[in-house]
Amino acid sequence: MEKNTILLTCLCLLFATSVPAQKEASFESRFSTEQLHDAPAALIPFPREWSWEGNYLELSGLFLAQAEALSPSLIRIWKSITHFYGLSESPEEGMEILFKEDDSLGPEAYKLRVSEKSIEITASADAGRFYALQTLKQLISQEGESRRLPLCTISDWPAYPVRGFMIDVGRNFQSLASLKKQLDIMSQYKLNTFHWHLTDRPAWRIESKRYPQLTDAANHRPTRDPGKFYSYDDIRELIGYARERHIAIIPEIDMPGHSDSFSKAMGVKMESEEGMEILENVLEEFFAEIPTEDCPIIHIGSDEVRIDNPEEFISRMVGICEANGRKVVVWNPGLNASDSVIRQTWQGRHLQKSSYKEIDSWNNYVNNGEPMTQVLRLFFKPIGYPSDNEVIGGILCFWPDVNLDNEADAFRQNPVYPSLLTYAWSTWTAGVLQAPEEYYTVLPPKNSEAFRYFSAFENMLVTHEHKFFTHEPFQYFLQCDKEWKLVGPFGQHDGNLLAGPIKEHYTSQGRELAWKEATGNTLVIRDRFKQGGYYPDAEPGQTYYAITYIHSDKGRKMHTWIGFETPLRANRTYTGIPELGQWDPNGGAIWINDEALPPPTWENPGWRPTKTDGWGTPEEQEAPWNQEELYWTREPTAVPLKKGWNKIVAKIPGTTGYQNWMFTFVPLNMEGLRFSTNPEGFSTYYFQKKSHFEQLPNDEKEIIFLGDSITDGCEWSEMFGNKKIKNRGISGDVTRGILGRMEEVVESKPDKIFLMIGVNDLARGLPAEEVVDNTRLIVQRIREASPETKIYLQSLLPVNDAFGMFAGHTDKGAAILSVNRELKKMEGPNVTFIGLHEAFANAEGKLKASVTNDGLHLNGNGYQLWAELIKNYIQK
Repeated sequence: MEKNTILLTCLCLLFATSVPAQKEASFESRFSTEQLHDAPAALIPFPREWSWEGNYLELSGLFLAQAEALSPSLIRIWKSITHFYGLSESPEEGMEILFKEDDSLGPEAYKLRVSEKSIEITASADAGRFYALQTLKQLISQEGESRRLPLCTISDWPAYPVRGFMIDVGRNFQSLASLKKQLDIMSQYKLNTFHWHLTDRPAWRIESKRYPQLTDAANHRPTRDPGKFYSYDDIRELIGYARERHIAIIPEIDMPGHSDSFSKAMGVKMESEEGMEILENVLEEFFAEIPTEDCPIIHIGSDEVRIDNPEEFISRMVGICEANGRKVVVWNPGLNASDSVIRQTWQGRHLQKSSYKEIDSWNNYVNNGEPMTQVLRLFFKPIGYPSDNEVIGGILCFWPDVNLDNEADAFRQNPVYPSLLTYAWSTWTAGVLQAPEEYYTVLPPKNSEAFRYFSAFENMLVTHEHKFFTHEPFQYFLQCDKEWKLVGPFGQHDGNLLAGPIKEHYTSQGRELAWKEATGNTLVIRDRFKQGGYYPDAEPGQTYYAITYIHSDKGRKMHTWIGFETPLRANRTYTGIPELGQWDPNGGAIWINDEALPPPTWENPGWRPTKTDGWGTPEEQEAPWNQEELYWTREPTAVPLKKGWNKIVAKIPGTTGYQNWMFTFVPLNMEGLRFSTNPEGFSTYYFQKKSHFEQLPNDEKEIIFLGDSITDGCEWSEMFGNKKIKNRGISGDVTRGILGRMEEVVESKPDKIFLMIGVNDLARGLPAEEVVDNTRLIVQRIREASPETKIYLQSLLPVNDAFGMFAGHTDKGAAILSVNRELKKMEGPNVTFIGLHEAFANAEGKLKASVTNDGLHLNGNGYQLWAELIKNYIQK
């Protein structure tokens, strides 16, 4: 029964209606950023409809009341959940999981309802029930011994019927154990199609009883696991394993190209008459061993080849497959088959409008992806874009072309798992409906909706890394928190332009160069495939510079991935390994606080591939990637940071048109660190207000209120009926900001200054003693410029974390008390301390709820209380 259900599901899904392609350049998403943030768990892929009740239940166990009637696959996933979280399976201790039928739902759709009494799963088929349990696994959270489950209702179904992953085992063999591991991970993220590329130039990996020479080691490339292949028993075993996980396998026998091992074994080319007869026999044998119910779809390749008889060849091969009841898939572009044949698109060009069905694999190759930007590419490119055909889904492709030392290296050298999770989101959720193509290589502008949306997703992605991939290579780190500025182009030999003081403007070759804001762990200058970057028109011989500042809460060694070019793992054509003493063979360099950062001691200094563009030489294709060639596989660099702000400058030259021109800088632990291109943390609003204050007239006997948003938020002159009072508060200001505008503050020789500043400093990681030191400097500057001015140091107000807002501020209660104690010690001639904290604090020492609506800022009641406390000082 289970076999028939899977087969019918697979065939129905292939002919289902797809989501139409989108071509507009604006960003449009299925959900809002707030909806992603409001979810009580990081769900990948994200469900279609939901209702969160806001409450949780404590979970000690899960049990199946109908276990005897359930399939082995459901029992297995249930047990995997209880084992993962250490939950009881006893009815006496656990929450009951109930299954209900609803034939109106699609075969992969489900409804999941978590109430205080039970967990109800409604579906029409086992696939839906299976996916509901996978969602349940992600919904559970664990802290210590506590396990919680949110009360909710979810209705979910996939955007596309084909959601797949392809791996090439023709070039580098993967054991059944490795493939099963990939199937397990695929099923966890609701991917339902495994594309198995079984034959290629180096080797034929399918058993052949009639032509055993096809799998003879003598006819395989000697460096590529010669003689390793899958028996028909192996193939049937893997198909059965996949079926239990609701995954259909599409085997690929690539023809007539990529067929060196076939030609060597058989002594003929595939497109010859004898070759076609052999292929027909091979296919007949395969179909006899692997019946239609196990393999309703077969892939026959057909790309990257020119033959004299394309029509004859493709019609005969398709004919033999269809005569055996199989649907056929070919690559697009490839040989021109009839419209009954499904196309799998691997290039964005040659997309003619037609009536065939289409699977999208364009621009998604994992082996071509730089880890950080690969996730962008997969996230922002809608499935099917830019095709106008009926797109039935997508298959993520993985071609580890270069020789491997061992099968695990394929996953260490390529961002497989970050890509796979992102693609699961794209094919099931279809969260991005349309987006500008430039987002495939660079993050959207800061504070745009697209940026916020991606930031919400990447937080989910990293949550899954920490929860489910602790023992697997997962080459991704949060990058929306990394700010940079770029400037260029300069001439290639312009030297270390930014190693000294930074200028606002530079001139090169007669034109003024403006800084460009950039964000991320990898800054793409120009993508090798000319698909974008911050400077898509950059040319060889040009140099760009990047700058940022990192604030560290202490002196430390920051372990960091650093790279100046990302080789594509399809071939070994790039600019090579630097000479000793260099970071980059193209001349790239990096400075920390104006000191050159020493590069690694390269094991193979100065190695260059023979070719600088196109495909690598056969000899170099057989040399496995060295660990030092990829920034994420070599040892991280220990970057020295001092306490406080650190300037980071990188020189990023380009020398060839084929260079994957980029710069990567990824701290592996961001605890206690913060990136900024504005090291003092001043906002645009700060500069607007500062400029405005500088234009306002001065009065005699001014009373100035000086501070941040808490001061900024009150109409002080109206509060006291005194036009001499001037509000000089700026929302977001810090102690260094006050120092930066001191000239305007003291210019009028004010009668009084009421100062409250410091909570933003604490929220940005400054220790209490530094806030106090800066405040002492503010007092000193006032006294030097205007000795008669009376200074009123107002204590920092308490904060309250119960509102769930401004978490970086409202957890600083102890530091605020420490600052206030030191402020009181500054009292002296013309310096008075006003202790406000106690009057604003509740019994727990937190900001009273009656004076705030967010735990940090004041409402009308708060300002009225403040005015009452200081009115005598105003009137003195």
